[in-house]
Amino acid sequence: MSLGGSDEIQALEQRIASLTTRLAEAKDAVAQWTDANKSLSLNAAKERAKNQGAGRGLLGGFLGPKFRSAMRASAAASNAAIAKEVAQKRAHIADGKRESQDFVRRIQEELADAKQELKSLTAGTKAKVSSKVAKTKAAHDSLSLLQKLKEARDAGLLTQEEFEQKRTKLVADL
Repeated sequence: MSLGGSDEIQALEQRIASLTTRLAEAKDAVAQWTDANKSLSLNAAKERAKNQGAGRGLLGGFLGPKFRSAMRASAAASNAAIAKEVAQKRAHIADGKRESQDFVRRIQEELADAKQELKSLTAGTKAKVSSKVAKTKAAHDSLSLLQKLKEARDAGLLTQEEFEQKRTKLVADL
């Protein structure tokens, strides 16, 4: 394995770690926008509930129907203002959440590409290493066979000519 491949693998692993951290942060941002929307809904409901009781109760009964009517009109105007403000804030929240979700998607795509690149690079490196191991094993096997051929020649099982033919073929295969 070459040192350059190792450096490239290490750089990709660092990039993947960085992207993973950024992805977690981006997902947190989406969650914050979701929480902001929930909080907005809750606060708006509380404000509308305060307006609902306007003109009722002992004071409303004592001051009469005109007072209650004026209070209901005031509550309706206040609820309309709340609804308008909520709509504006929800639009802002929706835009922010959409941007955060798009950012999450971009990081996920970039992370998937980096992981695929790392997988390809490590597969290439493994292939190179296994090729070198195979060549080394083949060379060792050839040397072992050559040694056995020499022993067979020395024992008189092979002629010098047969030995030379087989030796030449083994050396060529190396």
